[in-house]
Amino acid sequence: MSLFNRASTLALLFIVSACSAGQESGETEVKESETAPMTEVETVSVSLERSSGRYSLDWSLSDAGTPVDIFVATSPDGAKGEPIGDDITATSFTWTHDDDLTRHYFTLVPENGEPRMVSTRVLPLEGGRNFRDLGGYETTDGQRVKWGTVYRSGVMDGLTDADYDYLSDLGISVVCDFRASDEREEEPTDWRAGDIEYITFPDPSGTEDMSNAFAEVLMDPDVTGAQVRSMFIESYRSMHETYAPAYTEMFDQLANGDLPLTFNCSAGKDRTGVAAALLLSALGVPRETVVADYALSEKVVDFMAEFEVGREEIDPDSPYAFFAQLPPEVIEPLMRTEPAYIEATFEAIEAEHDSVVAFIQSELGVDDTELARMRKRLLN
Repeated sequence: MSLFNRASTLALLFIVSACSAGQESGETEVKESETAPMTEVETVSVSLERSSGRYSLDWSLSDAGTPVDIFVATSPDGAKGEPIGDDITATSFTWTHDDDLTRHYFTLVPENGEPRMVSTRVLPLEGGRNFRDLGGYETTDGQRVKWGTVYRSGVMDGLTDADYDYLSDLGISVVCDFRASDEREEEPTDWRAGDIEYITFPDPSGTEDMSNAFAEVLMDPDVTGAQVRSMFIESYRSMHETYAPAYTEMFDQLANGDLPLTFNCSAGKDRTGVAAALLLSALGVPRETVVADYALSEKVVDFMAEFEVGREEIDPDSPYAFFAQLPPEVIEPLMRTEPAYIEATFEAIEAEHDSVVAFIQSELGVDDTELARMRKRLLN
């Protein structure tokens, strides 16, 4: 059962002149040339109603009311694309396209500001599970993660033919599947969106001890949700070590430029969540943004609702069968993506390695040259 399952610069210089207070004498004072403050696109998001092909864009600007031009392209590389909106002074815009199998990228260009590209964060897939683009996040030095280069996802066994038609347009070349062998057997991925390198990994050592510890807690008839939450947080303190071999391979692929790349697990929130947090941290994305991306999973997917719907359909031989016998309040902490979970990973890493980047370099084998190469390929 599945646990279920988005800058070139335009400058405008002007000189402000003001009359002096001695207007009666005809004297005037000319101020020094001033540079107009650049209008920034502070926030921007786009959503798609796939059935109608209707895109809705919403944004805010540092200088409210500044006109914006909007362009659309079918690739995140190269030119802005075709103009679809001119001198828009509102903060929202809709555009409809009848080709729902093509991914679109929108560029907003304020009248006196820098362009900002955006696309749908969550891919509009019929059978996708938490399939999202990691593009658009800003780094501490003002760059942004490129759209259309790295995706994160949950299980993919529900992808439809239409979904694969949509994914074929993205040119994904590598999929790193972090799931264990029994998970892959239960919900196999039948990738049909072009030739890819599909990478799986041996079941990591140490997971059996953790599973036994979880089972001991969960089998206690008096177990509480607070106890389960505490144990789940504890598991996050070692996840980066447990899955280090898989994360090492993922970083190798990224450093080698094997893009676009997708990585996934079952829910797309735990093993995948840690992988995304490591990657975004390596690229220089601020901690609060990394945590927000992690927490986004439970906003994209109501994991608890999906679990309850499928509870009765779980095969007794499924790896999830044991959980089906537990009350909702005990299961619920396992379905969350609380910031405290990923913060536990950061705390554990920094306690031992001082920083996330130091861990990535010392334990995942990413040297300075590879890190610089990866940032060059994934940022703009």
